[in-house]
Amino acid sequence: MRDEIAVLDDAMIHPVTGAVLKRQRRLETVSYMGRSKQVEVVAFYPEDDGDAVFTSPDSDAMDEAFRELRAEYQAEMKKLAKSVRKSARLTQKEASLLLTGSPNSFSKYERGEAQPSWPTFVLLKLIASDPSLIDKIKAA
Repeated sequence: MRDEIAVLDDAMIHPVTGAVLKRQRRLETVSYMGRSKQVEVVAFYPEDDGDAVFTSPDSDAMDEAFRELRAEYQAEMKKLAKSVRKSARLTQKEASLLLTGSPNSFSKYERGEAQPSWPTFVLLKLIASDPSLIDKIKAA
């Protein structure tokens, strides 16, 4: 039956494709918000570039890498949000309304309680590299 996962020692049948998968060690890339990290993972892989099957312990290294990338991003965002806001001489509320439209976003960014969307992240990076953009945004 295809709905069941057949595991034979260090091989298994893919539950959807029916391909034979063998237990192998490969490098997998984990990405989060523009950051990437490669981790070594042992899982069930096909001979071609098809889909692999990861059991819970198999994905632990990828989960840990994801948590690390997310923590790095959060730390950078806290610093970036505060730096951009201070260099523009704006309060948290002013920066929030000007750059996101939400009255409390910068407070949350600076405390690490929320992460900006990708467009807001890019906007903050652009402003950090060219602070005069704040004046253009205010004038818009």
